[in-house]
Amino acid sequence: MALLLAPFVAAPRADAAEDAARAPKTASKSQARQREREYDGGVVRTSRCMAACHDRGSGRDACLQTCAKRAERVSNPPATATLEQLSACLDDCYSDPTLRRTDRETCKLTCEQIATLAGPKSRQSRE
Repeated sequence: MALLLAPFVAAPRADAAEDAARAPKTASKSQARQREREYDGGVVRTSRCMAACHDRGSGRDACLQTCAKRAERVSNPPATATLEQLSACLDDCYSDPTLRRTDRETCKLTCEQIATLAGPKSRQSRE
């Protein structure tokens, strides 16, 4: 019985994707971060800040207020109601004892997405 072997030929798309990945980046990391902050109004950064506050014990409330103040300094800040909703959502993620670590991370991501969809304060006031 003869064994037929076909040579492996890579798809042209894979080569183009690899070349693009190796190409020098035109935008710096700080510019990319700035665009990200402008897009989401600092929600992701604020969410991570607020999530870190949950391990603070008695200093938790002061920590949450500091995170909210930082969020107000970005170019398109989220509305105060959005920040309150984000904080309450994160509280739910941390207060549920049945959540495993991966489930808690998914819960936090969902909170971030909900807050991001609410949009910045200026867009909410126009609606």
